[in-house]
Amino acid sequence: MLVGIFRPQSKFSLLCLAVLPLAVGTGCAVAPRMGVTPQRYRLDVDLNAKTHTIIGRATIDLVRTADDPLPPNAPVAVDLLLHPDLKITGVRAAGAKLRSSLSVRPNQRETNQGSVKKDANPPRRHQVLLSAPADAFTLIVDYKGKLFQDASAGEVAGQIHNLEMNAHLGVDGVYLAGGYWYPEPALPMNTGFAADFTLTSNRIPGFRLVASGETAPDLVTGDDRVAWRSPFPLQGMVLVGGAHEVHEEQYGDTTIRLHLKPEQVKHAEGLFAATRRNLDHYEPLIGDYPASEYTIVDNFFSSGFAFPTFTLLSSAVINMGERSQTAHGYLDHEMLHSWWGNSIHVDPGDGNWCEALASYGANYYGHVLDGNEDEARRKRRNFSHFLSRIKPEDDQPLGTYGQDGGCGRKIAYDKGAAVFHMLATKIGQDSFWAAMRRLTTERVGTLSSWETIRETCEKESGEDLSPFFEQWIRGAGAPLLSIEKATYSSANQSVTLTIVQPGTAFALDIPLRFRHVSGSEDVTVSIDQGSQEVTVPVHGIPQSVELDPDYHVFRKVPNEKIIPTTATTRSGTVFTSVVPDGGGDAYEGIRKVFARSFEDGERMERVAGEVEGEALSERCALILGDAARDPYISAFLSAVEFPVSFDANGFTFDGEDFMDPGDAILATAAHPGLPGGGITVVFANSVEAIPSAFAVPMYDRSVVIFKNKRAVLREDLEHRGVVIVEGS
Repeated sequence: MLVGIFRPQSKFSLLCLAVLPLAVGTGCAVAPRMGVTPQRYRLDVDLNAKTHTIIGRATIDLVRTADDPLPPNAPVAVDLLLHPDLKITGVRAAGAKLRSSLSVRPNQRETNQGSVKKDANPPRRHQVLLSAPADAFTLIVDYKGKLFQDASAGEVAGQIHNLEMNAHLGVDGVYLAGGYWYPEPALPMNTGFAADFTLTSNRIPGFRLVASGETAPDLVTGDDRVAWRSPFPLQGMVLVGGAHEVHEEQYGDTTIRLHLKPEQVKHAEGLFAATRRNLDHYEPLIGDYPASEYTIVDNFFSSGFAFPTFTLLSSAVINMGERSQTAHGYLDHEMLHSWWGNSIHVDPGDGNWCEALASYGANYYGHVLDGNEDEARRKRRNFSHFLSRIKPEDDQPLGTYGQDGGCGRKIAYDKGAAVFHMLATKIGQDSFWAAMRRLTTERVGTLSSWETIRETCEKESGEDLSPFFEQWIRGAGAPLLSIEKATYSSANQSVTLTIVQPGTAFALDIPLRFRHVSGSEDVTVSIDQGSQEVTVPVHGIPQSVELDPDYHVFRKVPNEKIIPTTATTRSGTVFTSVVPDGGGDAYEGIRKVFARSFEDGERMERVAGEVEGEALSERCALILGDAARDPYISAFLSAVEFPVSFDANGFTFDGEDFMDPGDAILATAAHPGLPGGGITVVFANSVEAIPSAFAVPMYDRSVVIFKNKRAVLREDLEHRGVVIVEGS
């Protein structure tokens, strides 16, 4: 029987923990480990930001893991994981009798799985010995210690997540998210849980705290403490805070709060409006927001994270104002995690699906909701072009994200969004969004997997989706498609064409666009072979045909047709950066952003005026500032048909001169000597106008022009795959 809430009259066995080495011959170390799963947590903490200290008590209701045979009436061990800078000061139990305990060094591979966050401080394993197994019991664990991290240590230019932060208390802010800031039962690899949580904490003077739950004033008395209760079972409790002012409004059934710095109040209405807009957009598609409160919290380090009932946004993102409030992939992406990932939990036994789904719903489908088909097409196109740039060894199956040796973030986000677009196209948008609403109705507070997604979509569509999921989720790669030959037959009023996909043959429905004198005609053909001839009836005499011009099929493109962006320059194998004669200190941050994509032996740095031919002709190249005006480099750029020219007064693009001191440009052209490689120039008319090094990798465009560091023009250098139809 499951032990309930702690009651003062319950009988407890008191144990004072001693930290003992493994070699101590007590017999404790050889006791069999009993698998347990937490059902309920009651956390009570006192925090001191000035001293970085936490004093806590965790009351954990545990149940014995099913199908875990143990000898009856014999000692067993329960392992608890705790941050290495925290120590356990006492343990009590109800429903089981304690025998003894010891601490052992951590084994990082045995820590709880299910997150892609780096474990910067792997936990210490504490082994609690029980006299005999119990099907259900409660552990009350007292602990204390100091939690401090350097918030800047994990910051990486071009990345919006500092994955090294996990447990920090300081005057700069509170961030307790993972990091084993309270004791957690050790679970087997790739297993997880969802439990009910309550948390009570003291109020830190000058701070406002937020936790991953709904505020619960009934759990505390007086004004010196604050409490939260999980609205549904959670995978863990998060507590954050800082020196913020709180702004609040009610929107329907949802209380929206903003925790902002005083100087950020000017962004409050925009953030309220963005939150309301996101609720209006997504609740009809995926169901009601799964809690009664939603909070946006300014983060003291430059990362954005989504947690149950709240979103952390970095100060830089909040201070972007309308740009971050309306641009897709910022707040809307994090809000969608309120459903996908933070209420419908990722089952760590399978890959992380929630980033793919949030990327589809926000980063891509947000443009569809706006009615902006041009931008929606660009996103679909860029999904395919990204995969064409990555190294073969990095092209891992989408379903492995979050697993050891699994795919990286770009596959999880970009390929994931493209795969969900193909899935929604295959079963129909109505069936797809009905499946998402079913997920919200049936799966909140549960662990869900890719198989859950498949089964739910099958229920709504009536289709067997196993082949689709096996090909796109469990399998790696994507097809490289081309039309080998297209011939028109006037007798049959049809075009016969051969579609080729070398390597693994994918089963695909491919859109084709025929163009003729009076317009165009779209048809879809199905293929499942490496080389397949298809005959398509047409209504006019076509002059040309283009394979999937709007990129509805996720695929690779030939190296020579990859759209040049900074990513093409950073994805090469050898690299040269060229700084202006006399020093390029003002551009040093940008140079480092590019250089870190290459190993020591792959990169070289040159100064304008001292550049040998092969440094540019045989390597991806980054040319910075006034180096672009050097006669030798200018001649090189002209020879490769670089789309921008530079002179003493500024630069020229597409026939327009940019001469103001606040003008700057970030431009990339394809490297003619390195298929798939790039040549990037970053040039500003003044030091003050140089683009932010942190943001440069985030621009997925061939050309970006800035005025006073704000992007005002974006263009791509795209190659269309048009094939002439013979016999027309």
